[in-house]
Amino acid sequence: MNITGHNSYSGCRFCEIQGIYSQKHKHVYFPTNFKAKYTKKNHTNWLLHINELEVASTSKDKEILVKKYGNYK
Repeated sequence: MNITGHNSYSGCRFCEIQGIYSQKHKHVYFPTNFKAKYTKKNHTNWLLHINELEVASTSKDKEILVKKYGNYK
């Protein structure tokens, strides 16, 4: 599936929630707001993210995109 682990900034397989790094605990956590509606991931966006990763020019650009989207290729 080419996705990052559950402890990454985009660790949810189902939605676009972004994790926050806790300097104190050295851990990425996900704030829960039960009233918020989280955007579900879909196949079209997944393919767009993979394509953007493939055309990234440098390793640093790819690393930034992996953190942003939570998938890698």
